[in-house]
Amino acid sequence: MKKKIDGLNLQIPKEVYDPAEDSFLLTENVQINLNNKVLEIGSGSGYVSIFLAKKFPKAEYFCVDINYYAANITNKNAISNNVNILTICSDLFNSINTHTMRQPIFDVIIFNSPYLPVSEKGILEKAWSGGVDGLEIVNNFVLNFTKFLKKEGKCYLVVSSKTDTQLLEEILLKHKLIFEIKDSVKEGNERIILYLLSIN
Repeated sequence: MKKKIDGLNLQIPKEVYDPAEDSFLLTENVQINLNNKVLEIGSGSGYVSIFLAKKFPKAEYFCVDINYYAANITNKNAISNNVNILTICSDLFNSINTHTMRQPIFDVIIFNSPYLPVSEKGILEKAWSGGVDGLEIVNNFVLNFTKFLKKEGKCYLVVSSKTDTQLLEEILLKHKLIFEIKDSVKEGNERIILYLLSIN
């Protein structure tokens, strides 16, 4: 399916998450500085990173998605919108080679997480299925993202009011992370919440 969103021409296959309020929350709030290296986990159609690459062109963009169709269409959409994004298929950070990294390399990490407290199966369902408490994937992300984020870097994490946010904040405190709620938006019977995380 072809869509035009915020001036971007996007192809969105049926196997790939369609940009929605959680995506727009990111494009409205993420700030990128000159020469930043930016990593988006779970890029879907590529809308968020392509939008940011247009808005903040003097940065480097990298995307990963566990869904092969999403990684593939992110790459194609980036090319058709004339932006340069390196995209790979990966389960979170698994395919990013830490052995060649002498130190964390990303200034900004973005994760529109699978935050709903459901356990639905299927390639598209991976985009929103976060397990019983909505934190199954988020917990793994929190355990690992500091290996890739520079000490002065920023991490933008999207969850929902349906996520166990009390447990999430306990996990963040346990890992000595600084966090704040950057923004939120009401969508139906839930509130989409954007956390800004940094390393203490």
